[in-house]
Amino acid sequence: MSSMPTLSTGAVQQYPYVCGTAGQTRAFQFADGSEQRYLAVPQRHTWAINLRLLQETEKAAFLDFAQNTLRSKATFQFTDPLDGTIYPVCRIVAAPVTDHIDGVAQSGMQFLISEAPQ
Repeated sequence: MSSMPTLSTGAVQQYPYVCGTAGQTRAFQFADGSEQRYLAVPQRHTWAINLRLLQETEKAAFLDFAQNTLRSKATFQFTDPLDGTIYPVCRIVAAPVTDHIDGVAQSGMQFLISEAPQ
């Protein structure tokens, strides 16, 4: 299984660090008016990857990885930069957006990763 490339510093993410969890709950209402709720879809983590001031080699590595993963719909393992937890089944769910920073010969990239159901 593949894993996401790293920056020349060894990091996979730059600040600001954006992570979230999402899940769906269902509720049953009983005849007496009471309710019971349960988690219908397990919580999954998502990460917004924001990379700025990339060198051309870093940009090419991340862009190739993101495009190949999206095209093949492959999964990969992702290490959470905050706590080091390895999530073995993740997908890129939003195509990478690249931009150039004016006045500097370096560029940036953004994309979204989500933990996939196992």
